[in-house]
Amino acid sequence: MAIESNFRELFSESVTLYAPSSRDMYGKRSYASASVSAPAHLVAEVELIRTPDGREVVQTGKVYLYGNYTVDTSYRIVLQDGSEPSIIAVDTPYDQNGAHHTVVRIGEMGS
Repeated sequence: MAIESNFRELFSESVTLYAPSSRDMYGKRSYASASVSAPAHLVAEVELIRTPDGREVVQTGKVYLYGNYTVDTSYRIVLQDGSEPSIIAVDTPYDQNGAHHTVVRIGEMGS
């Protein structure tokens, strides 16, 4: 983890991440029962972004995770209040020491 320990106090919330495990014949995704809890900082901001497949979606916030986490848009994220927004994008900023932290962009994908 390349992020400085002094930043830890800024990550006062936590989120739970569930990895995808399979899809049924109708495309519904199921998730692993094991989860990872991560220290987080949530920022609510509404922004129109373009997904990798070219669709425009409304981003309702960003979840900054303390450290480098392996997570992608197929994961399930549960916020501290119990809500489960869609993950629409994931970024991993780098500095001179490598991966610094993980940014999960959340919103509603719709149909």
